[in-house]
Amino acid sequence: MDTQDKQNNIEEYLFIRPLLRRLEDGKFFCRATAVTLRGAAGLAVLASLASFFHAGRVVFELPSKGAIFGGILFQLFYILAVYSVAHVLVIRARNIEALKQNEIFMLPLGAVLVRMVGEAYAAFVAFVAIGGGLFVWFTSQKVSTILGPLHRLFPVRGDTSFIGGIEFMFSGILLAAAAIIVSYMVAEILTIVAGRIQPVATMAKPRPLLQRNGIRNHINSR
Repeated sequence: MDTQDKQNNIEEYLFIRPLLRRLEDGKFFCRATAVTLRGAAGLAVLASLASFFHAGRVVFELPSKGAIFGGILFQLFYILAVYSVAHVLVIRARNIEALKQNEIFMLPLGAVLVRMVGEAYAAFVAFVAIGGGLFVWFTSQKVSTILGPLHRLFPVRGDTSFIGGIEFMFSGILLAAAAIIVSYMVAEILTIVAGRIQPVATMAKPRPLLQRNGIRNHINSR
């Protein structure tokens, strides 16, 4: 057995070569991506607990019942925001698993992921903006007191008046709409490019060699 054969036999016991082969398989790659997204949905829920408990401490330190009611409303909308993000991830994971397996699979996968990012961001920002606006109305406090570092997601956040609450809501809703529009435009571009590349990739794919019986049958059929 020469050196090349020994090297090939050794590589059969290593994990890099089989892993690379699996990654080239569109079905395996999409399935792995779907599993990752489901795990990310669970991590998003766990990560949100820190912000939720911070908001809870702020709520119970508010001076009046009306202010506490505004804080509770914010928490309800925050729960809706986190639920929406997790649900978007789970739904898009199912869509990825259902993708048709072609020679070109990364561009269709990228289109779904781009849509998913826009949808998750839009859902989170829209719900938090509504809850934050209500918080400003009932408490006359800055949204940063209950949002913490998340307040940087919004361009309008310092005004504690009634109009400031409206501006905070509309800023979040406009950001959500912009995220949906941009993500869907990019996803459609990727879909169009994939549709044009796929026929070329199919034509360039080498045809399998015929076996002897296949060649004989092919000649006799003429």
